[in-house]
Amino acid sequence: MRVLQAPNTALPFGLLLSMLLAAFAWLGAVQGGLASWGLGLLPLAMFLGMALGNAAPACAQHGLAGFGFARRHVMRTGIALFGFQLGFADLLAVGWAGVFSAMFIVGSTLGLAAWLGKRMGLQASSFLLIGAGSAICGGAAIAAADSVLRAPPAATSAALGTAVVFGTLSMFAIPGFQWLFNLQADFTGLWLGLSVHELGHVIAGAALVGGQAPTFALIEKMLRVALLAPAMVWLAWSMLRAQRNEGNTSLPHVSMRPPLFLWGFLLAVVLKSTGVLNIQVEIALTDLSQLLMATGLAALGVGTRWVDLRAAGLKVWVLGSVLCIHLWAAGFVLVHVIQSGAAAH
Repeated sequence: MRVLQAPNTALPFGLLLSMLLAAFAWLGAVQGGLASWGLGLLPLAMFLGMALGNAAPACAQHGLAGFGFARRHVMRTGIALFGFQLGFADLLAVGWAGVFSAMFIVGSTLGLAAWLGKRMGLQASSFLLIGAGSAICGGAAIAAADSVLRAPPAATSAALGTAVVFGTLSMFAIPGFQWLFNLQADFTGLWLGLSVHELGHVIAGAALVGGQAPTFALIEKMLRVALLAPAMVWLAWSMLRAQRNEGNTSLPHVSMRPPLFLWGFLLAVVLKSTGVLNIQVEIALTDLSQLLMATGLAALGVGTRWVDLRAAGLKVWVLGSVLCIHLWAAGFVLVHVIQSGAAAH
C-alpha cells in the first residue's frame, strides 16, 4: 500500500464517493435482497470499494484524503454508535474468561511477532507494526503504533497491507468454517472477535454469520481494542530496547491516550443500559451506525491495491500469515474456554 500525498481539496471527493459506494451497497444488500443470500451491507460495501480502487486507481488517488477520513473518522463514529446495540448485560455475557482470552490474544500475538520478526531479520519497527495490527485492531492500532515508533513509510504501508489482506481473508474464512463445521452463531461471533484484524472486518464477518454473532464479535473485539494503551507501552519499551542494541537511545514521546471512539462506544453502552433513550431513537442510531461503517469499509476497500501489496516483500507476508494462523487457532481454542466457563455457571 503506497503512502501518497493529496491536496485538501480531495477530502470532499473521497468522502462523497465513499458515501455513494455505501448507498449502492445498501441498495444491493437491503433493497436488492442480497443480504438474504449472505452478502450483507458491510461486506458488499467493501467489495465495491475494492473494485473501484483496483479498476480506477487514479480516481482512488485523487480522493485519498477523503477516503482516509472515511476509513478513520467515519468508521470509528459508526463503531461508537454501534454501542447502542449493547448493554452492560451483553458485555458481561463473555465473563472473565472472555476478558482473559482477549488479553491472551493480544499478548501472545505481539510476543510472537517480536520473536519471529527478529529471527526473520525484519526491522523492529516493521514487525512491531505488523504485530500491533494483527493483535489489536488493524489500521487503528498501526496508526497508534506508528505515532510511537516513527517507522519509515514503507514499513507502515506494509503493515497496513497485511492487516487489510489477512483481515479480509479472516472476514470470509471464519464464517466459511462456520458453514463447513456447522458451528453456532455465538461461537463464530466470539471467534471473529478474537481472531480478526480490523474492527470493520469483524463486524462485516459477523454480518455474514447473522444471529447473535455481531453482538458477541463486537464484545470480544472491543475488549482487544481496550488493550491498545497498555500495548503501546510495550511497543515503546520494545523499540527502546532495539534502539539501545543498535546504539540509538532516542525515542519520541509516547502518547497514552485511549482512542476516542472507544470512549464513545462505552458512552453508548451506558446510555443503552440506562434505558433513557426511546426505542425508535436507538433503532435510528444503530441504522446510522451501519451506514457509517459501510462508508468506512468502502473506503478501506478502495485502499486495497494489489499491485502495491505485492511490493511489500516476502518476509512481511510470511510473518503476517503466521500471525493470522495463530489468531485463528488460538481464537478457536479460547472460544471453547469461554463457552465452557459460561456453561459451568
